[in-house]
Amino acid sequence: MQFLRSLVNYGMEFTTIPSAKRGLQLSNTVAIVLFGMSLLLSGVYYIWYGWTMLTYMIAVIGLTALIVPILNKYGYINISRIWISVGPAILITFLSVYSKVLNYDQQQELDYFTFRMVMIGSCVIPWVVFSLKEKNLLIASSLGGLTILLAHDPLHTAFGVPYQEDKLKVYNYYFTNIIVFITYSIITASIGFLKWISERNEDENIGLIGDLAEANKVLLERNSEIEAQSAEIQAQSDILHNSQNQLIEANKLVDEQRKQLFSKNQSLESELIDKNVNLTETNTELIKHNNELRQFSYTVSHNLRGPVASLLGLISLIDKDRVDERDREVFEHLATSTHQLDQIIKDISKIVDIRHDIFRIRQRIDLNAEIQEIAQVLRRELEAHQVTLNRNLHGSPYIYSIKPMVNSILYNLISNAVKYRSAERQPVIEITSRESDDFYYISVQDNGLGIDLKQNRESLFKLYKRFHFHTEGKGLGLFLVKLQCESLGGAVDIESELNRFTRFTVCLKKPVNIDRQILYQEPFAEIFFDARVNATGVTWKSHVTSEQYRNVFRKCLEFVRSYNTPNYIADLTHQGPIESNDQRWMFEEILPPAIRNGLKRIAAIRTDFDDPLVKEYHEGLHANFLKLGAEQRNFSSREEAFEWIERENERAATVPAAR
Repeated sequence: MQFLRSLVNYGMEFTTIPSAKRGLQLSNTVAIVLFGMSLLLSGVYYIWYGWTMLTYMIAVIGLTALIVPILNKYGYINISRIWISVGPAILITFLSVYSKVLNYDQQQELDYFTFRMVMIGSCVIPWVVFSLKEKNLLIASSLGGLTILLAHDPLHTAFGVPYQEDKLKVYNYYFTNIIVFITYSIITASIGFLKWISERNEDENIGLIGDLAEANKVLLERNSEIEAQSAEIQAQSDILHNSQNQLIEANKLVDEQRKQLFSKNQSLESELIDKNVNLTETNTELIKHNNELRQFSYTVSHNLRGPVASLLGLISLIDKDRVDERDREVFEHLATSTHQLDQIIKDISKIVDIRHDIFRIRQRIDLNAEIQEIAQVLRRELEAHQVTLNRNLHGSPYIYSIKPMVNSILYNLISNAVKYRSAERQPVIEITSRESDDFYYISVQDNGLGIDLKQNRESLFKLYKRFHFHTEGKGLGLFLVKLQCESLGGAVDIESELNRFTRFTVCLKKPVNIDRQILYQEPFAEIFFDARVNATGVTWKSHVTSEQYRNVFRKCLEFVRSYNTPNYIADLTHQGPIESNDQRWMFEEILPPAIRNGLKRIAAIRTDFDDPLVKEYHEGLHANFLKLGAEQRNFSSREEAFEWIERENERAATVPAAR
């Protein structure tokens, strides 16, 4: 068995393609089977007819099948498969002709059918050993075997041993050729269909494996980043710890100096006491920051999200109707507690993300749309408490900033206004916006409970600080608002009077170069984001290799998935020719997921669209894009491309309004 397994795997080192490896194994296996069947047939022939020349020739013909693994072992993998596809048909036809030459006068009807049945079996071998991707070899080998099969009678006639109609009894014998052809067609069509299904599934599996490998690579990279960040936090913690020790020593020194100076001059006592107090407060602040950094480091490094997500998944699988009535309340408390834990972990992740500046892209944000989206999320609370939400955004209806952060800021301020409403009057929330040369200003004012700023201003934006305890909450919202505003180069201010109003004013710095935000840059290509038209784009700077071409498109797909940009601009002026397999890869692996993530329009820029070949090629691309659900246009300049995208954006924005 060990030898047979080794024989079946001859030639595997000469290819890395799964379908080719399978073809080699099948060709070796078919060769072994043919050799074994020839020995069996030779033995049966001996029992039936005794020792004749045909008894030996059957075994010899079977022995020629072993040429296949020998050829595969030395790397002649295509020649071996062609031989196993066509050779048996040739040798069987030779044996049929030779047997009739020897015993032509003693022929029977069956002698003209038995060899033909064996040939049908040998003629389907090409469909077994060749992949559908190897079209040329498959078609050539199949046509070779089929030609020999259909030439069965003409070959016998050519060698002087035709079917003897005057002596043999089968009526209309030559109709057999049609039956043989139909039988061959049914078998090969069935095998071909099965092979097509099998290879299609194999290609899909390879694609899925590639996606999983890419996702695993991204996870490994993120894990490495987290480990590096943890190490950095630990280093900062060590520095703070050292600073703490130094401050303690300094405190001791100051205390000793205070005692010495006290004996010399009592007038300095007050000053020394003040210094001591300041040093103690600084020391306390450092300890607090140190503990906070340790807390974040511990939480992030231990990856709490995975176990909690698994627990939520398990809870969702439980059928609540099948839970006992006495256990249902416990189950509901368990589900509520798990969701609360998941929300806390998400909040901490937000803080870590903000501190490590994972957001870079500034987008064009429609404040009215963002507020409308938040109102939809809070619809139940707004309707239950009859909250009036007024908006005056004429001063600055659109801003350019980081969309998730702006959404989070508005959500926290609006939800706080609803949460801390006054029971003595109908809640009203006023949202206004304006802008200056350098900043955007957004104000959210309510007529709720208000905050005592004289007592609480210093701790207002600190982590997990709360000032009203009659409602649910974690005291995290205002901390996030302050953190996000500062990350965006701005600040947040508050005005409030108890039982009258609270007004938060958010100040966000205006970004620069919103139409040319560089996401990825190499000597051969540059990926950018244009917030003005909400487009991701690539400027190809020179001819690229297959690896460079694919790497750039993978990066583009990552950005489209992250920001759901509907527009894409490709400056192909200096790109150079792209191999057909890379183009096919782009259509199969990049465009479908990009379109699923919101891509709708592609603008191509190059100066040679008048060339008939280029024009024909891009017309084909346009048709393929339409099939995938996207529109592609060609332009000779960047300005024309941007004008088209701006028109399409405006048209798309008016469609919902028209409805």
